[in-house]
Amino acid sequence: KQYRRVAGSGAFIDGFAGTGYGQHVRNGVTTRRDGSALIASKSGAFASLNLIELNAGHYRTLNKSLETLTPKQREKITTLQADCNDAITELLASDVLDPSRPCFALLDQDSTQLAWTTIETLSKWKTYEPPEDTRRPKSCKVELWILFNSYQAVTRLWPHDREKYPESFSPETLDRIMGGRDAWWDLWEAKQPFGRLVDRFAERLRELGYIYAIPQLIRDPATSRPQYHMIHATDHPSAISFMRWAKRAVSGFENVALPGF
Repeated sequence: KQYRRVAGSGAFIDGFAGTGYGQHVRNGVTTRRDGSALIASKSGAFASLNLIELNAGHYRTLNKSLETLTPKQREKITTLQADCNDAITELLASDVLDPSRPCFALLDQDSTQLAWTTIETLSKWKTYEPPEDTRRPKSCKVELWILFNSYQAVTRLWPHDREKYPESFSPETLDRIMGGRDAWWDLWEAKQPFGRLVDRFAERLRELGYIYAIPQLIRDPATSRPQYHMIHATDHPSAISFMRWAKRAVSGFENVALPGF
């Protein structure tokens, strides 16, 4: 309900919509809950929703889960079985979305599927117009909420012991997710830990014109072990305080890592 004030009449893009459902684990008991696609569809915050899923089985389940929605909710939704890197590029090149309205892209990949070129395409689709007389800008870039799979995937591409695990190093994959060899090679030569890639990724988002690009470490709620980072990229001056409010509402303390989705 609160997000309607920011994203009213805007568009939602879910690049990895999955089945529409997620899992919640508490005290060893797993229960099924609405995932991002269903939460966004039921929120009423968006004028249009574009749900993208490549896996055929997940895509069938996603469409089945959407049948539980009301007709009014379903008429706003378009589902696509496709690679999100291709689908997002085609979506932004079409006249389906209104660039004068807000747009939020959730890019919660499982591993390293998201290409940097897709992020660049999203960042260039809308420009930021600074406010003149008020704190609210006339227009903002596409707001991004990106899963950077630091501890589950990137660490495996960046071996700590280079001599023992030379086959783990994957420069081609790092090129694709970081945006070219120049984006990370200096860190490799300086033997920096893989965590520095998170900071570099956020820096590169700011280089694309985003005023704020803030990584948030996500830990396993049962073991507290680090899992991955979520990175919020935005231009809107209210977005950061809004995200802090959301984290407080979930965890009760601003600097406690989010418990996951």
